[in-house]
Amino acid sequence: MKTLFVSLLISTLLSLSLSQELCNSQDKQVLLQIKKHFGDPYLLASWKSDTDCCTDWYQVECDSTTNRIISLTVFAGTLSGEIPAAVGDLPYLQNLVLRKLTNITGPVQPAIAKLVHLTSLRLDWLSLTGTVPDFLSQLKNLTFLDLSFNGFSGTIPSSLALLPNLGALHLDRNKLTGSIPESFGTFKGSVPDLYLSHNQLTGEIPASLGNMDFSVIDLSRNQLVGDASMLFGPNKTTNNVYLSRNLFEFNLSNVTLNVSYNRLCGQIPVGGKLQSLDSSKELCNSHDKKVLLQIKKHFGDPYHLASWLPGTDCCKAWNQVECDPTTNRIVSLRMYSGNLSGEIPAEVGDLPYLKTLELHKLTNITGPIPTSISNLINLISLRLSRLNLSGPVPDSLSNLKNLRVLDLSFNSLSGSIPSSLALLPEIDILGLDRNKLTGPFQESFGNFVGRVPGISLSHNQLSGKIPASLDNRDFRWVDFSRNKLEGDASMFFGPNKTTGVVDLSRNLLEFDFSKVVFPTTLTNLDINHNKIFGSIPTQMTQLTILSLNVSYNRLCGLIPQGGKLPSLDYTAYFHNKCLCGTPLESCK
Repeated sequence: MKTLFVSLLISTLLSLSLSQELCNSQDKQVLLQIKKHFGDPYLLASWKSDTDCCTDWYQVECDSTTNRIISLTVFAGTLSGEIPAAVGDLPYLQNLVLRKLTNITGPVQPAIAKLVHLTSLRLDWLSLTGTVPDFLSQLKNLTFLDLSFNGFSGTIPSSLALLPNLGALHLDRNKLTGSIPESFGTFKGSVPDLYLSHNQLTGEIPASLGNMDFSVIDLSRNQLVGDASMLFGPNKTTNNVYLSRNLFEFNLSNVTLNVSYNRLCGQIPVGGKLQSLDSSKELCNSHDKKVLLQIKKHFGDPYHLASWLPGTDCCKAWNQVECDPTTNRIVSLRMYSGNLSGEIPAEVGDLPYLKTLELHKLTNITGPIPTSISNLINLISLRLSRLNLSGPVPDSLSNLKNLRVLDLSFNSLSGSIPSSLALLPEIDILGLDRNKLTGPFQESFGNFVGRVPGISLSHNQLSGKIPASLDNRDFRWVDFSRNKLEGDASMFFGPNKTTGVVDLSRNLLEFDFSKVVFPTTLTNLDINHNKIFGSIPTQMTQLTILSLNVSYNRLCGLIPQGGKLPSLDYTAYFHNKCLCGTPLESCK
């Protein structure tokens, strides 16, 4: 029966019963259709119908409150074919990234127009063709649109200027023709960074662009003619203007200058009004790039990080990292299933804007959790799972006040659980399962200052009693299985709680089960291999029980004959003191 209650590990974390699936069933069906459309590729191997898409699948992210899919990010793999129409059936999607998948062909799928919550759409380094669709103007929440490095042709739709929140527009490195739309001088909201380089655009720059204060504008490598001086002015805050390899003719006096990719010779003038000369077009922040190269060197320049080359742009060309589209600072570092070995380098703490740090399934990563990670005050998700880390869980992790997901599962961490983790105000998922943690809980452990997280501490060596401070906490799910905990655990239940899953199996717990009042939301309960006594409350017949295991305890009395209880397998009840009734033997 235990196999019916098998724990799931959250991809960011933890162990949950399969039947207490977080993933929305409609979203899951859509994702499986997308996988099938691409021919069940290895890149999507984690997308399995019998696992939870919110906790076990790579490339997707669920909202921590609604559990609806809000992000789909697939890059650098072997997917081929057109973008499936099913992608438009993820109604809560905010982030859609298909990147460096050069066998993805065809047009931009019209179904994308249905994704009204989309804030970031990145379909770059693919092999898309056709026109840039006019329907993209319907995505009113879009802040970032990147269709670069494709084969798009035709003209640029003027309707893109109707996007009120657009912060960056990348249409560079395509085959676009015609002129720059006049409407690009009348953006309805913020003025986006504009990248139109490496196309076949012709004609003059619309005079209306002189009304816009672009931070970055790149019109290089086209066939544009005439005047471009309207892009400059004393009241503008423009940082970067790229006009190289065109046919412009205008007075260059008193403007910021980029004369790269020409045949100029001689000494750069000193003095006068020439403030700086920058021929670099790299987006990657130089500090972040230096840190990443130090990390690569620390790991011995492994093949897994082969794309991290000093001569390339870490925001455009490097795998495993992601830059903020506005600031170009590194916000995500994800590495898994590779050949990295050694300790986690201290330099990882020198990426001050990092929001996501994931090292997963890298079993040659050893040593302690570096204290420098506590410098990453913007961190939202920290996942150091299925490594070979040792030492204690650092108390300094409590400094990460924005942390929502903390997954340190499947390591060899030892010592006690620091009570300071309860000081994390945003923590939503806490996974410390499958380590070597010992000792009793500190009483203050249950005093969570913010939200109450889903929590998994299973497969450790925890002992003593569960603190009474947990009595007033409403856990969405809790897994304390396979420890040496003793005494009472009834505090996890109660009529006013919303707990869905409780796994307390294989401990030394001892309390009166007949006095427990269950939350109506309870769907999965496993208390096998304890010393729990009393009878099974009749209230359980009113619950939507999907999985139940009370075997190997000291329960007595009639199994309530209602709901799903009589239809469960007998192994859910056997090896008790004197339980009887269907599916066990009749009571005497």
